[in-house]
Amino acid sequence: MGSRRLNVVSYLGGQALFKDMSAPELARIASASSVRRLSRGQEMFHAGQVCEGLYFVIDGMIKLYAKAPSGQEKVIEVIGAGGCVSEALMFSEGAHSVNASVLMDVQLLVVPRDVLVNEIEHNAGLAIRLLKGVARRMNSLVKDIEAVTLHSGVKRVVDYLLHSPVVGDVHEADKDLTVSLPASKGTIASLLSVTPEHFSRILHDLQAQGLIEVDRRHIHIRDAHGLAQCA
Repeated sequence: MGSRRLNVVSYLGGQALFKDMSAPELARIASASSVRRLSRGQEMFHAGQVCEGLYFVIDGMIKLYAKAPSGQEKVIEVIGAGGCVSEALMFSEGAHSVNASVLMDVQLLVVPRDVLVNEIEHNAGLAIRLLKGVARRMNSLVKDIEAVTLHSGVKRVVDYLLHSPVVGDVHEADKDLTVSLPASKGTIASLLSVTPEHFSRILHDLQAQGLIEVDRRHIHIRDAHGLAQCA
């Protein structure tokens, strides 16, 4: 994690949420915000805890997850640099419905909820952009529910590999591509709602078919077109 002092005003100005906001507005938000650093394994917040604000991930990685009384976890989302957490709770005084913990040492910018709500009340553009972010996340979660209920484990794994930003359009892929899993295989398996054993079997079978090559967390896609057809 970098040790350079963050220019909060500049950082906020570079975020889509605060697009076109004036320097005084950005300075006002920045003065109330705080930079927080957490180490791998630390908890950011727990389900039921009141939301303190909007979290921007400057660098590092976190996971959002649900936890059963038995201790079993279900990963909901893995969020890396450039992502943010808690948009939906800006419009309510609700508590977090999931837990968040650090997968990779993380640096966060925390914008207090009351500060952001005050800005929203005076800036319709900010409110609309925040709602757009909520809508994107909701649509993503709906797609995740559809995948879990209607698609096989193989298709979920294949779709995850092919929809990685590294791959782009599989119809234009004419060379070997590599997807680096952003977290452990166990975490990715939970994200895709398959057991770690099933995830490993799927990768092994795809490798046996010559479609991919597995090198720890690096998945080399040897035949993107064939991979797209196998699910």
